[in-house]
Amino acid sequence: MALKKGTTLLSNADKKTLATLGTRIREIREKKKLTVYDVTGEDLLIKSRQHWQKIEAGQLSLTFVTFYKIAQSLEVSPTELLKNL
Repeated sequence: MALKKGTTLLSNADKKTLATLGTRIREIREKKKLTVYDVTGEDLLIKSRQHWQKIEAGQLSLTFVTFYKIAQSLEVSPTELLKNL
């Protein structure tokens, strides 16, 4: 059975987790006094500012690779991103 366009497989609990993670990412970025422009761009690990902003807003589910790139961009361990989640 195919899903209708726009249908999500994420539960409300999943969405809450993504929102919490996005908030954590934003907090770390802001604590380091970095803007979205500082951590995104053609020559950086995460190319799209819009993609980063959607992650911070909890609107996107992350792949492991993207999660790892975010940690590298913020110069923290992946564990640090998950702290207190």
